[in-house]
Amino acid sequence: MSSLLDVPAQLALVLTLAGAGPGHGTPPAPPPLETAAIEPAQTLLDPEPLEGPYRFSESNWLRALREDLPAGEAQAHYGDRIFRTSGGRYYVPSAGERRRVLDARANAALAGRVAEAFASDNAARMRVALHRPATAGDLYIAHVFGPEAAIGFIRLADARPNDLAAKQVPGLAQSAPELMPAGGAPLTLAQLYKRLTEPMRKFARSAGAQAAMRDRAKAQTAALDLKPTIAEAPPPGGAAAQPVPEAFAWHAEVSAAGGAAISQ
Repeated sequence: MSSLLDVPAQLALVLTLAGAGPGHGTPPAPPPLETAAIEPAQTLLDPEPLEGPYRFSESNWLRALREDLPAGEAQAHYGDRIFRTSGGRYYVPSAGERRRVLDARANAALAGRVAEAFASDNAARMRVALHRPATAGDLYIAHVFGPEAAIGFIRLADARPNDLAAKQVPGLAQSAPELMPAGGAPLTLAQLYKRLTEPMRKFARSAGAQAAMRDRAKAQTAALDLKPTIAEAPPPGGAAAQPVPEAFAWHAEVSAAGGAAISQ
C-alpha cells in the first residue's frame, strides 16, 4: 500500500472543494450515518489498500458507488449488484462481478464522480456529527477510513489529544509506519491528526490549488449567471475565519496552519 501521505492532486482538489462547500449555513439533511458502527478506539483507523487515481479502498468504493451516486448512475455502474449486510459491510456476491466492480476504480472519470459524491455526502455527515464544518483534512480521513471511523477518531482526538496514538490506534501504527516518527517521542492523537491532514493543508497552499479554485468559481459563475465579483471571491484559505468552539482549540490551530501537499 502506498503511503497515506501521498495524496493525488485530483483527489486533493475534490476534497478541498467539498470542504469549501456550503458548510457554514444550515446543513442539508445528511445521508445515513452508521453511528452504532463506530468502532472502539483501538480499531478506529485500520487502513485497507487504496487503488485507482482517486485512491479508494474496497469498502469505501462499494459504499460510495451504492449509496452516494444518484440512483440511476449507481445502477449503471454496478450499484445494483452491491449489497449491504446488517452489520454495515458492503459486498458483491459474485466473485467475477466483484472483480469488475473493483477494477472500475481505475476509470478516472467514474472514480472522480464517485469521489465528488462521497466527499460531498461526507461533508454533510460530518457537519452534523462534529457540530462544525468538515475541513478538507477531515474529509481525507473519511475518504480513506470511512466517515464513521473519521468521526470517531476526530472525537477521540478532541477529547484526549495527548493520548498516545500507538496505544489508541495500534493498527494504524503497524500498517502505516510512515506516520510514526523514526525516533524520539511517540505521536499523540492530536499530532497524528495533524500528520494525517498535513497533505491537504500543503495542497491548499499550492499555486495549483488556488488556480483550480478560481477556475471552478468562474465556471460556477458562468453556469449560474452570477455577478462576476462572486467568481473572484478569495479561496477558502483567504476566507474570514469562523468562530471555533473552545473545545476545538487544538484542531483550529492545526487547520489554521494552511492546506495540503500532494506528497510528503
